[in-house]
Amino acid sequence: MAAPYVRTALVAFFAAAGIAGCAGGASTPSPLAGTTTQQVTSASQSFAQARIRNLGSIVSGPLARTSGDHRGSWMAPGAKTMSKLLYVADEAPGNVDVYAYPKGTLEGTLTGFSSPSGICTDKAGNVYILNGNGTTIDVFAHGGTQPIRTLNLPGAPWFNCSVDQKTGNLALGTFDDSCGSCGGVIAIYANGSGTPTTYNPPNQTGLPGCAYDDAGNLFCNAFSTGGQSFALFELPRGSTTLTSIAITNSSLLAGAMQWDGKYLAFANGSHGTIEQLAVSGSTATLAGTTALDSTGWVWQFWIPGVPPKSKAQATRLIAPTVTSNDYVGYWNYPAGGSATKTITGLSEPDGATLSVVKS
Repeated sequence: MAAPYVRTALVAFFAAAGIAGCAGGASTPSPLAGTTTQQVTSASQSFAQARIRNLGSIVSGPLARTSGDHRGSWMAPGAKTMSKLLYVADEAPGNVDVYAYPKGTLEGTLTGFSSPSGICTDKAGNVYILNGNGTTIDVFAHGGTQPIRTLNLPGAPWFNCSVDQKTGNLALGTFDDSCGSCGGVIAIYANGSGTPTTYNPPNQTGLPGCAYDDAGNLFCNAFSTGGQSFALFELPRGSTTLTSIAITNSSLLAGAMQWDGKYLAFANGSHGTIEQLAVSGSTATLAGTTALDSTGWVWQFWIPGVPPKSKAQATRLIAPTVTSNDYVGYWNYPAGGSATKTITGLSEPDGATLSVVKS
């Protein structure tokens, strides 16, 4: 079993912050209760350093490019013809499990990854899988068992990625091991391939979450080195200049993020709550929260069908969660509450995404 790099980093982060709760415990309604902004900022810096150390860039020099052996991968004969497949990154065994959606039956397993964490899809159904203990992304076609291409990163990937459904551009936050103490860079791959264009937001120690909205604007959150714990940056569609978004509530923690059709939804990994940010101009405000019952830590989640095809369409959220029995659950969104379905048998699920193709 591979070393749990991502989970170790999370434990180090929340221990440094003095935040209650553990992987096997109950969710904590307020992850910042009893902590000051200065403590959280310090903790985020410790998290960034723990993440780098666990990935090996401090212990064993520069991160290695990862070219996994995926010969052990398998897929059920009918998987490619299914219009919807749920991909779940299971970090500890280094696998990505593939399920029929929404039924939840196991249809395949992709093997040979190095601590897979973040995972996302494009409008063609291609699946982008981040090798957390390396500097590559493996790209798989819907229902495929071998990569159709491998992308090289400027550093170790954070925990989630996002694809612009209009252009096919792929974006994520990385630790850039060439920029010293800059924290990290945003890497953007035109049409999900080639060499990335990179952006280095100022005053941050890491960029765990990036999300495109339905207009093609890119937002990335970060651990801030300034007076608040959570920083937010925007790269407007068609622009090459990052802008800073002021957040009116400074008690937030950065984390995995996705556009939910109206708000930037994010989970900071410390508890089972999804929070929504409303962005207006250069300001973002905490607009609401969604509590996922019977969860521990929630990291990289997925909201299918964004934007909704109609107002009457039910919206669902899919999330892997860390409890005494790790699982992936389906929840009504933004209602939350109890999971309507669970998928068990996973070791350390860190990310989930839905691949959709025309049947």
